[in-house]
Amino acid sequence: MVSSEDDGSEQEDCNFSLSVAATNLPASAETDLRRTLGNKLSKVSHLPGCGNFLSLGLSSSDDTSNSAVCYYNVLSLSSPPIDDNDADNTNKQFVVCFVSFSDTSLDLFRLELDNYCKCIVKHLDSETSLSDYVQPTQPLSQIDSKLKEYLNEWHESVLEYLKRCVELFGDKIYYLIFTALLDGNLMITGAGQEVQEDINKFIQCCSISPLVEQLQCETDDTLVDVRNQPIIKLHLESNNIIFDTNGNIPCKFCKLAGDHLLTIDSNNITKLRDSLESVKLAFIHNLNKVKRFLKQAEIDHYALYRSYLYLRKCGSGELLVRYVKLDASTETLSVLKTLEEFIENQETPLQ
Repeated sequence: MVSSEDDGSEQEDCNFSLSVAATNLPASAETDLRRTLGNKLSKVSHLPGCGNFLSLGLSSSDDTSNSAVCYYNVLSLSSPPIDDNDADNTNKQFVVCFVSFSDTSLDLFRLELDNYCKCIVKHLDSETSLSDYVQPTQPLSQIDSKLKEYLNEWHESVLEYLKRCVELFGDKIYYLIFTALLDGNLMITGAGQEVQEDINKFIQCCSISPLVEQLQCETDDTLVDVRNQPIIKLHLESNNIIFDTNGNIPCKFCKLAGDHLLTIDSNNITKLRDSLESVKLAFIHNLNKVKRFLKQAEIDHYALYRSYLYLRKCGSGELLVRYVKLDASTETLSVLKTLEEFIENQETPLQ
């Protein structure tokens, strides 16, 4: 089971201190965490909104120490002061902490945790905007209402979307993996807001969009943008899940990835995430290998044939060709065009 601590703490410029606003940890564990965080924050400056991780031991009620992983994020209020006398209030910062005592690798969910913390700032801004700035010590009433409820849902929102998506889509989960690797624009109908959020998180988890953006930045301006995000439609109706891939056929690579995902216990969030990370690494490995073959093919015709064989063997040939075009040189594009013409004349297309 995953345990969490939500530690809102004031940080002052001259006299650094941490004071607990709310926690669901035992007193001994809370004291250990606050001491460790205090030492960490007093020595190293942290950019507000950028999460960090640390490993530590936290005491339990029976005086034993338990290993834990902590994600913490320094949050600053964005609300402006009402007048000049309230300037000190704008220096108030909060530290939110999420602690895992299980083997869940929180570091794999950094992006999700950072995004989750952005909404915490909105709750804090809303609270402080209603508070009397003349009384800076006034407690945050939302800690016991909206904010506390939001904090208590962190595990369900940040981690368990993987479990929900795998259970919802079952043997069709590979469509989501394919959509992510295709860098497709997914249009969802028939689903509630929470389900749509889960699906979008899953797509983002599988996506290699940062690589796409990097490749496009390195592309010569004279080359045509070949990204052209395909539109994938998803309709959910009762227990019926319908995908319209607009002519884009899910590849064998994605189907195998989906099959492997289904062999994992959906309650094991860490293994689900590890599996998806492995899928991305394998795809990038295949991409780099194809690029190397095509580069060699500029001067070696046999390398061109090896490129063809590999594109057929890897199970994601068409997807890889799309990515190759994003940053290919003029010479490589010429070689690739020759290869595509050869593939078109074959009886079976690439997977």
